[in-house]
Parts: sequence; structure tokens; C-alpha cells
Amino acid sequence: MRFRNGQSTVELVMMIPVIFGLLFVVVELALWLGGTHFTTYAAFAGARAQQVGREPSDATAALLDGRGTSGQSTSADGQSVTVQMPWAFDLPFASAIGSVDYDVSATAGPDEFKYERTSGNRSGRYGDNNCPKRGC
Repeated sequence: MRFRNGQSTVELVMMIPVIFGLLFVVVELALWLGGTHFTTYAAFAGARAQQVGREPSDATAALLDGRGTSGQSTSADGQSVTVQMPWAFDLPFASAIGSVDYDVSATAGPDEFKYERTSGNRSGRYGDNNCPKRGC
């Protein structure tokens, strides 16, 4: 039998680019998933802001001011809010995946500022206090 000195070192050197490539792909995927999470929540917050009579783009911009989500755009049509998040992988070999832009729309219910101020009794169907009289 021959003594093979350095075989494991050569195998390690051959596997280091593969290990680092997989590590970078996992990190990039985690950043993208985080961006999609924040974009989804921003669309919900924008729809909620529109529901209470505020500007939806202010709510989404407050949530998406980070480096990873800074390229977002918000559009509202009076009933729903759409948030678009462009995303491009920074890794050279991941560009073959193609576009991974993320668009999400959220629709809220009727405008609260219209029906909550219509009656003096706030314990009605759409009021903030839906407890029955003295039952809570």
C-alpha cells in the first residue's frame, strides 16, 4: 500500500468553492424571503392606512425604508394597494434564475372613517367596542 499524503487537503480545496457558493445562495435566498415578508406586511399596512383615510404610500414607505427593500413602489386604486419589489440576485452564477421581482396586492374592507362617525352609539356593529351591554 502506498501512503497518500495530502489527499484530504486536495479534496477540501476542490470543495471550498462549492461550499461557499451554496452558503451565498442560502444567504441571498434568506434576504429575498425577508424582503417578501416586509413587502407583504407593507401592502397590508398600506391597505389599512387607506381604509382609515390615510395615504397608503406613506405607510408602505415607512416600512420599506431598508437597503434591501428600497426599490419598492406603491400604487393604490381606492380599493386595493399594490406594492412592487424589484429584486436582482447579486451573485454572478445566480443570474440564470431570472427575474425574482415580487408584487403583492392587499384589499381592505370598507372605509372605517365613513361609517364609524355616522352614529353617536359606538357599541354598534362597526364600533370599536363590540361587547354586549354589560356582558364583558
